[in-house]
Amino acid sequence: MLKLAWKYMRYYKSQTVAIFVSILLTASLLSGISSLIYSSQKSDLANSKTIYGDWHYYVETDKELYESVQSGEQGNGYYLEQCGKMEIRDLVADEFLICFIHTDETYRRMAHRDLLEGTLPQKENEIAADGFVLSNLGFSGDLGDSLRIGEKDYIVTGILKSEWAASSSEMEVFVSDSFIGRGSQTFLYLGFDENEKLYKQLDSFLREHKISSEAVVGNDEVTQYLGGEAPEGIYEIVKFGLTNEDGNFTYIVLKLQSDYNLAYNGMIFLLCLFSLFIVYSVFNISVSKRTSEYGMLQTLGISEKQIGGTLLFELWMLFLIGYPMGCFLGNGILSLIYEKFSGVFNGKGIEVAGKGLSVADQTLAEGANAVEFSISVDAMVFGFVFLLISLALVAFLVVRSIRKQSLKEVMSGDTSFTKRRKIYALHNVDMANVVVRKFMFANKKKVLGILLSLSIGGCVFLCTTYMVENLKVHAELSLLSDDGLGSEYRVSLKSDSLNDTIPEAVAEKIKGMPETTDVYPAKYTMGELQFTKNEFLWEEDWADYFKYQNQEPYFIQRYNGICNRQEDGTYRVKYNVYGYDEGMLERLQDFILEGEIQPEEIKKGNQVIVTANMDGQGNYYFYGKKPGDTITLRVPRTEGYTDELLKFQSSDENYIEKKFEIAAIVNRPLAQEKGFLNTEVWTNAQSVIMTSEQMKENFGITDYSFINASPSEGADAESVSNQILQVIRDVPKAVLQDYTSAIEIQKNYLKQQQIFFSSIAVILLIISLFHIVNSMNHTILARRREYGILRAMGITDRGFYKMILQTGILYGVLADVFIFLLYNLVLRRVMDYYMAHVQQFLHRTSNVPNMVLMGIMVLNIMIAVMAVIFPAWKMVRENIISEIRR
Repeated sequence: MLKLAWKYMRYYKSQTVAIFVSILLTASLLSGISSLIYSSQKSDLANSKTIYGDWHYYVETDKELYESVQSGEQGNGYYLEQCGKMEIRDLVADEFLICFIHTDETYRRMAHRDLLEGTLPQKENEIAADGFVLSNLGFSGDLGDSLRIGEKDYIVTGILKSEWAASSSEMEVFVSDSFIGRGSQTFLYLGFDENEKLYKQLDSFLREHKISSEAVVGNDEVTQYLGGEAPEGIYEIVKFGLTNEDGNFTYIVLKLQSDYNLAYNGMIFLLCLFSLFIVYSVFNISVSKRTSEYGMLQTLGISEKQIGGTLLFELWMLFLIGYPMGCFLGNGILSLIYEKFSGVFNGKGIEVAGKGLSVADQTLAEGANAVEFSISVDAMVFGFVFLLISLALVAFLVVRSIRKQSLKEVMSGDTSFTKRRKIYALHNVDMANVVVRKFMFANKKKVLGILLSLSIGGCVFLCTTYMVENLKVHAELSLLSDDGLGSEYRVSLKSDSLNDTIPEAVAEKIKGMPETTDVYPAKYTMGELQFTKNEFLWEEDWADYFKYQNQEPYFIQRYNGICNRQEDGTYRVKYNVYGYDEGMLERLQDFILEGEIQPEEIKKGNQVIVTANMDGQGNYYFYGKKPGDTITLRVPRTEGYTDELLKFQSSDENYIEKKFEIAAIVNRPLAQEKGFLNTEVWTNAQSVIMTSEQMKENFGITDYSFINASPSEGADAESVSNQILQVIRDVPKAVLQDYTSAIEIQKNYLKQQQIFFSSIAVILLIISLFHIVNSMNHTILARRREYGILRAMGITDRGFYKMILQTGILYGVLADVFIFLLYNLVLRRVMDYYMAHVQQFLHRTSNVPNMVLMGIMVLNIMIAVMAVIFPAWKMVRENIISEIRR
């Protein structure tokens, strides 16, 4: 069988090459794309370690265990590669919560708190801290100078590297071992072997040391890539999603993503199926050309098993050569472009806001890591095993199709054509059209296969273009709404008190600078919305929406929770309240879910804009209210203000309460505050938005909390920064954030994403094109004898080409109809659902450009025409008699 398979491969060289190329291309695509996704996730892991620390869990322990556990400890079921130790010796509650901590070198390495300047503390009155902490504590001296914290003076001996994800409410000061505080809390920071499941190692560690699991806190941003939690069974996930009233398809997708890395493993499986489809189609055509020979072999006594073995050996030999070469080719090419297109794979841009870190800081943190391409060995092994087994199934299916035919039918040639006799001369018909349709639809399965091949590339390209168009809009909106990255400069206050503001005169000065444009000052206060029980519980599914915010210690301590039920049964919810000018209100147009934004009407009717609540599946809700309904808003008075008023528990005379009509509901505000509600577990706190004039008229607020500005065209960025700094230098706690480079980097990342995903779509289109040409070439050449008879009956070469041209055009038109229906009725709806509920895009209505849609339609017809003209040209060059004798 092996020898016979080798003979067939050598004799049918063109088909052997076609099968080999299909395996080579699909293996390149499978291994390359899998390695890109794998590299992306490895890069995300490295970035998360840079931002959140290179540790997996921390646990509070007693002093004895704290001293005994060491790095390198190996127990039954776990290996502790790193163990950092951190002890809180004292706390001072001043303007900030200041922790005096003593740490070992392993902890500082895991937390990236390297010593940048000076020395670590050695004496009891010596401290070290990072620049962020020292500046907030008012230290502006040199190393060796003193700093007063609480009631004591300390000598600053060193400056440490700042945390990326630094907390604005808690600050760490490093002390020596000789420092004696008022107490001691000891913590172990654990880093296990990442080649094994972390949750299993943690369980073993806790059992061995008799530690409660409730004492463990995970570094979720890191462990999500490493199996930090035990996954739920796939059957249980699907069962819950389909049968439970709280479950749905989105739950299944998101749960599979979190527990089983669906983006990576699902893509590998889909690429394997695509590869199998291409290889099977090409191989099936090759076998159909030899059907008569297999019949002859059967008459000579060769069994079906031996024929199947011959086919299998042929496939496996080509696969064992083509698959490794394809993997080498795919990984080799993509490794060269990976660094150039690093922004596509490093998770930059659209997912940053949910991590509690600014886009600018995230971009800078990611830039600190070298871009490395990692080969996904798991994907290549899975693809190898999957395709190796699947090819055996392919051989079985081919033998099975031959078995369905009698030996005489098999020996007569290609068994795929259905022969039906019908008399057409009874009516006046165009015989050329009859022949075209007769030959085309003799095998409906093959026609469907060709149409599917013609369509799949176009559909993938349209879906990719649709995704890229919406990704572009979403990224632009994210820049506008998250951290003020819609503007290059942001003047804000390093404060979490409403007493600190930016005077109106300062905003006017920045507006009057010739080097600035699009200056948008914003006012801020915190408010409370009041809802009746029926309003708040309009939909029971949203009753626990504020559950996690209400459990957060920071919100409990400072605001007495976020959502509180009153004695009379009403509910009160804390909200950010912004005052925008008309320019900012106009920029909110793209965020509208319901209603309309007309600044003049909003001022005239004393209306407001509200942001809707959004759950984890991209669903929006605002207590059953619509534009035109009213809300009751309560804010603290500016006179006699204290931070205690933010709990909204003081007497009524300390607050202003007013009713407002809702003008529009949006999914996100623009530039947001960062010192009040947008902290910890709430990175996009709900907001009420009105005009700056309304803030003054309704609540007496005249000054601003932050200002966004852009440089004028041609202005020097450094000069603009210096001028703004001069304007704000006398404003207490005012800081300037320059996002010029971050915005440029983000825009560059977006361009890279567009180019990359479009390139992948083109590659899939090329692979589909290879299959199309091979299939249609066979479809035409399989009718060489019939076409030869027609030519012998007197049809001219021109008439023959015209008939073949009709075939190609008809294939192309049918494929276009198929693409149009499939894309608009199925694929686009699936994409809309995916973007809205899984990726949670802010905008998903950007359509594929008409030029792209028309281009795909025309390209399909051109491909179909070229695919049939080439074999027709080959037949015209042949002798008619030899064609008839085939």
